[in-house]
Amino acid sequence: MRRICKEQRIKERQQSNKRKKARKPLPTVGYAVVADNGKTLRLRNGTALRQAISGVGLYLSQSGRVYSLTAFGLRPRRTRFLKKNNYGKKTSGGTAQGQRYPYIMFQGHKYEVHILVTLAWLRPRREGEEIDHINGNIDDCRLVNLRIVTKEENRRCAQILRRLRKAAKQLNDPSLDPIHIPQSRLLKIFATLTVGDPHKIMDVDFTHYRKF
Repeated sequence: MRRICKEQRIKERQQSNKRKKARKPLPTVGYAVVADNGKTLRLRNGTALRQAISGVGLYLSQSGRVYSLTAFGLRPRRTRFLKKNNYGKKTSGGTAQGQRYPYIMFQGHKYEVHILVTLAWLRPRREGEEIDHINGNIDDCRLVNLRIVTKEENRRCAQILRRLRKAAKQLNDPSLDPIHIPQSRLLKIFATLTVGDPHKIMDVDFTHYRKF
């Protein structure tokens, strides 16, 4: 019995190694250096890239695409996902069940994409601050969907997003789902409801926000 299990593990490991070897790196892309210090690049199609961390050859676009600059040239990087984004399910810890941020591996280190985008295009976080995905979808790492807020504001906005998703499900109205609402409209909703007593959010009729 033990021998059979051992042979099976060896076969699975061999198959896994074959799949990894068959996965070829993406081809290099042409670019030009915009800034003299090399921290800002521009692709041939006009897309601007910024270096996220000084001394690390990772460059980010505003759309959340990651590129690495190595001796072989500038290559786009594949984003990895640990689990499916089930952000609608809440656990006792306050985070969504199965929620894992998209990340890449580079030179033996793990980098989460949403942190790289904010470092490249916004600023580093200060103590007590968090990165907020405006529409609640952690797979959406575009610059327009990210902002740096306090922990309290992030918690209250997450509560509003849960109420919007609940209203969309109860009324069978996809237009109330935060994923289908533009970020500018969501920011207006946040600005309206995050002022005052946070317990009043539970009493709000979210069908009203179809008009935003």
